[in-house]
Amino acid sequence: MWPQCKTKEELISQIEEGQWSNLLRRVKIKPGDFFYVPSRTIHVLCEGTLVLETQQSSDTTYRVYDYDRKDHEGNLRELHLNKAIDVTTVPNQETVVDFKTEQKENIKINTFVESEFFTVYKWDITGETHLTYNNQYLLFSVIKGNGKLIHSGEEYILSKGSNFIIPVGFGEFVLDGDCELIVSHT
Repeated sequence: MWPQCKTKEELISQIEEGQWSNLLRRVKIKPGDFFYVPSRTIHVLCEGTLVLETQQSSDTTYRVYDYDRKDHEGNLRELHLNKAIDVTTVPNQETVVDFKTEQKENIKINTFVESEFFTVYKWDITGETHLTYNNQYLLFSVIKGNGKLIHSGEEYILSKGSNFIIPVGFGEFVLDGDCELIVSHT
């Protein structure tokens, strides 16, 4: 969910009055959906939502609402209303993601986001795929299926929930199996 306010004043009013259902637009989701939420966008994950979040490097998160949850000492967690209001883009800039698809040897590569800060792909592996990466690192998360990575005669088992990094200069490797991977790099 993200803001549907047209002006900063409307954003402030709805936050101050706790009008969360008017402030935020609800989006139905299903497994496998991809959403690009640009920086400076208020967004919410509802109960029961499992996400893989890729983001540019940042130590800044502003909390505008926290379901009245308490910290380990029984205090309400800190909110950052003024800071969040200052940096939130209003009106929200809907982002249309124009996926690019590339088919290679037993691999379909969907490019979800290509920005100056990071790139995110979904790789669908359907058999033995020979790859070479030397100039950048890659972060991998297995989101479905099983497979293996083969490098320098060593085999590494991949299963849903596995995460791994291919470092710069890794060279040639093989991905084999029937699995879906989210792959990213800066």
